[in-house]
Amino acid sequence: MKRKRLLALFAGGVFIAAVMSLHRMLEQGAEPQQEAPAGQGDQDLSRLAQKIDRLERLLSDNNRLVATLRDSLLHPKGDNIGGANVSSAHSPADPLPGCRLADETKGGADEVQLLDVYDRLPFDNPPGGVWKQGFDIRYQGDEWDETPLEVILVPHSHNDPGWLKTFDNYYHDQTKHILNNMLTKLSEDSRRKMIWAEISYFSRWWEELDQKKRDTVKRLLAGGQLEMVTGGWVMADEANSHYYALLDQLIEGHQWIQTHLGVKPSSGWAIDPFGHSPSMAYLLKGAGLSNMVIQRVHYAVKKEFARQQTLEFRWRQSWDSSPLSDITCHMMPFYSYDVPHTCGPDPAVCCQFDFHRLPGGRVFCPWRVPPQPITEQNVQERALLLLDQYRRKSRLFRSPVLFVPLGDDFRFVEPSEWDAQFRNYQQLFAFFQTHPELHVSVRTPSLLPLLLSLKAL
Repeated sequence: MKRKRLLALFAGGVFIAAVMSLHRMLEQGAEPQQEAPAGQGDQDLSRLAQKIDRLERLLSDNNRLVATLRDSLLHPKGDNIGGANVSSAHSPADPLPGCRLADETKGGADEVQLLDVYDRLPFDNPPGGVWKQGFDIRYQGDEWDETPLEVILVPHSHNDPGWLKTFDNYYHDQTKHILNNMLTKLSEDSRRKMIWAEISYFSRWWEELDQKKRDTVKRLLAGGQLEMVTGGWVMADEANSHYYALLDQLIEGHQWIQTHLGVKPSSGWAIDPFGHSPSMAYLLKGAGLSNMVIQRVHYAVKKEFARQQTLEFRWRQSWDSSPLSDITCHMMPFYSYDVPHTCGPDPAVCCQFDFHRLPGGRVFCPWRVPPQPITEQNVQERALLLLDQYRRKSRLFRSPVLFVPLGDDFRFVEPSEWDAQFRNYQQLFAFFQTHPELHVSVRTPSLLPLLLSLKAL
């Protein structure tokens, strides 16, 4: 006990001494300083400037070293780009490779630097009419006389690996039935197509298939009726995830696909991540993909890109002035990826062409105008109404090829939905085909032909 008391007294004495020393130092610092000899201030400033200059040189040398390493990785010796040999030597006046500013990488009037877009957008929200967060879209009617409009309808079903239910509950309640129906319905008609993204679910389903059904899956893949998109284990959250996690799930999915299916995805499909990252675009390009589709972008950015007809573009990394990191990207223009927000700007009209919402079902149109079954009596009126939406949407793009997704979260669970969607759309397509004066064709290929057509622009 006595020893503890002495230790406490000693510690207290040390603390008091430290406080008194600190107080004395503060008092000395507050005392007025004697006037420095003439010229000493200039000498101090000169020495400080020399130190700053030295630090700047060291920083410049470090940046140059990093840039040289980057160039050596991207352009090994012997590579010839643009007819000129790549060299690691640069004069001090040359911009550092890999460290160029955004405005120094612009090579044409069509190139867009997103940081500049953010600076000039007011991010206001004026009413846009039926496209609430957009603007009124008009057309003359003769825009497609020389180059007909080609509409590509892509059926899809987005399956979250855990959201309101667990992964297992979603699989047993919905996803398992979607994939079982997919196998049956695509086999019934070679005109039917579908894309799939979430490999975690697909691998779970694959484990339950016998060899005959597995062979059917491979046949559908080989015939282009089924396409694996992105190929990640999940549709990864891009905005907040570390790149290691993004890469890890991508490797997991791609290895499974190559091992069990023998195919390699070429198109990315990211319709539900809440925000998109250029890092993900870079990883997809590095994984061998050449195209991608994105959806959840701020409405003000979508509206700006729609006005400029730049919703389809080549996404380039801000640090790369070469096309090595480029990946062709399609940005969906409207609010969501469901049917009411994908056929055109008016969701009240587009919802009428989601035949899963036919009267009598569990899902309905919130705009209180339900879909109608397509018959010989109404096919012309219905087809022209749908074509009007297609044409309005196409005015937001430079390509004559229009991408229209057909699906939503956990769609095509029941066989009746497959039949309703394909049967009614097939009658609409047949009407377009027999009326060439409308200058439109509609088909349901996989995602790849659409994105390949953008490369020719």
